[in-house]
Amino acid sequence: MKRWFHAPGLTTLATMATMATLALVTASTAGAGVPDPVASYCNTSVIHNDACPVGSNHVVWCPAGDLSLISATIGVIDVGGNPCVNTTVMVNFRFTGEPTVTANNLWVCGTTNGMVTLFGVTDALGEVTFTFTGGGCGCLMMDFNAWVGPAFVCQTQAQFCVKSPDMNGNGTINFQDTFQYLPQLNAGTGWCADFNCSNSVNFLDTFQYLPHLNGAHSCPGSVIPITPCPPGLCP
Repeated sequence: MKRWFHAPGLTTLATMATMATLALVTASTAGAGVPDPVASYCNTSVIHNDACPVGSNHVVWCPAGDLSLISATIGVIDVGGNPCVNTTVMVNFRFTGEPTVTANNLWVCGTTNGMVTLFGVTDALGEVTFTFTGGGCGCLMMDFNAWVGPAFVCQTQAQFCVKSPDMNGNGTINFQDTFQYLPQLNAGTGWCADFNCSNSVNFLDTFQYLPHLNGAHSCPGSVIPITPCPPGLCP
C-alpha cells in the first residue's frame, strides 16, 4: 500500500511565492495612470532657429512661427513610476511681460489677454509638448500648470528675452515696424533690431528682416498684460 505524505514546508513556500508574485503585480498596477505630482514634471526650453546662443533665454521669434519657438513639455508619471501614455493633458498658460520700448507691446500668438488653455495627448514617453511664438521686444514671463482630469500634474514658470521683426508687438509685421527698425540700423546698434545676435545692427539684420516684412507675417492673438520683470534680466 502506498502512503502519501504531506510536506507542509513545500506547500507553504509555493503559497508564499504565489502571494509575492501577486503583490508585485498589484504594486505595479495599483494606481496605474494616476499622475504622481512629485515624479511628473513641467519643463521649458527654446527651439532655436536663430543665431542666438543655444541654451540662452534669448529668443528671436516671428508671429508666423518661422523663427525660434518657446516650448513647454509636460511629462506625466504615474504613482507606479511609469509614464502615462496616450493620456489627455490640460494645460493652463499665462503670459505677462514688459516691453523694452514703453510705447510698444508684447504679443503671444493664440492667446487672449495673455492666457490660453490647451489640450494634448502624451506620447510613448508620457510627454506632450506645446510651442509658442509671437512678436515684440522685451522680457516675457510664462506660467503654466498641467492637469489630467481632476488630478494635478505639475506647474512651473520661466522668463525669456524676446525680440522680433514685429518690433512694435502688434502681431503683424509692416512698415510701422520698419519705422522702428531704421533708426537702430542707422545707429548700428540696438538690441531689438539685432536679429542675428551679433551685437550690432547692419544690413545682415536687414536681410533677416525683409522676408518677414515682405510676407506681412502675422498671427491672431493678443497683447499680453504688462508686469515688471526683474531688473537687468533682459537688455
